[in-house]
Amino acid sequence: MEIPVKNKLTNKELFRIKRMKEVIKTTTPHGHKDYLEIIYLEQGAGTHQIDFNRFSVKPPSLYLVMPGQIHSWELTAIPRGYVAMIQKDFLLEHPLYHTLFQTFPLSFPSAFELDDAGENFEMIFKKMETEYLEGKPNFEAVIQTYLLLLFNLLKRHMQPAPTTVYSELLKNFFIILETEFRANHETGFYANKLNTTTKKLNKGCKTFLGKTSGTVINDKLTAEAKKLLLYSPKNLTELTYEFGFTDPSHFNKFFKRQTGVSPGVYRKGIS
Repeated sequence: MEIPVKNKLTNKELFRIKRMKEVIKTTTPHGHKDYLEIIYLEQGAGTHQIDFNRFSVKPPSLYLVMPGQIHSWELTAIPRGYVAMIQKDFLLEHPLYHTLFQTFPLSFPSAFELDDAGENFEMIFKKMETEYLEGKPNFEAVIQTYLLLLFNLLKRHMQPAPTTVYSELLKNFFIILETEFRANHETGFYANKLNTTTKKLNKGCKTFLGKTSGTVINDKLTAEAKKLLLYSPKNLTELTYEFGFTDPSHFNKFFKRQTGVSPGVYRKGIS
């Protein structure tokens, strides 16, 4: 069976915040339709799987499930906290839009252990909940301001703190890469799409990311391959063609070069 994609928001909803259901549960792997989910837990225990990363739940903690990511819970204690769901359009023309929805590479990790800073984040979620429930004039802008504060505080928990503002060339490269990486693995294809040269594209990637554009493409392929090896029921031959390789041996060599193990060994090791 394919991984289900859940949509908890109506067509007109751009933002929703609610309390976490206080029940011990295990969920099946699923994605969310085109929205970011921010989960803050002040209580709970168990594990939270996001893509191919498995996190121990150690409150106070915060999790980011980006559009296109897959996650599941195995809770062993009653959780308490908040879930905020944010459509991309809620942050249009907002400073956070490119930061959050520049889907590769991700600007923030998926999980944060907040330790003594938990009270600050709990306050932000309480304030956003109040604004959302009361719906006073301009409440959307107030919530956006709280979200900006939240992500600026999260930067304090990242080592080193992110300071990069990507060039327009790289922003457009990431956008094209998101839709084309399966079928097109060569830097020249993206340079042509961007009306630039491979030399300039490589220079931009090295300046901002410390790696070539070819490495960025390979990293994207590898990350998505790991995700499907973990969640997809498709066999290795089917995945070979899905990722634009002409022969299973080519996919096998690529994956082993990237990770040190074959796709079959990787799938067996994490199943």
